Amino acid sequence: MRVLVVEDEPSIRRLLRATLGANDYRVHEAASGAEALQAMRHYRPDLVLLDLGLPDIDGLKLIE
Repeated sequence: MRVLVVEDEPSIRRLLRATLGANDYRVHEAASGAEALQAMRHYRPDLVLLDLGLPDIDGLKLIE
């Protein structure tokens, strides 16, 4: 299963990457809304873990 972690805090991304990776998930990361949109198009994740408070776009707007 492909998981996209959208989080602007590097320490939280590292924790999620390590935890999910240890459980056989393929993890892709994005640190901003713009990166997330590009990653969603490219990787077509099965699941997105989304921080609602991103620096460049509100997470709720990204969901739309």
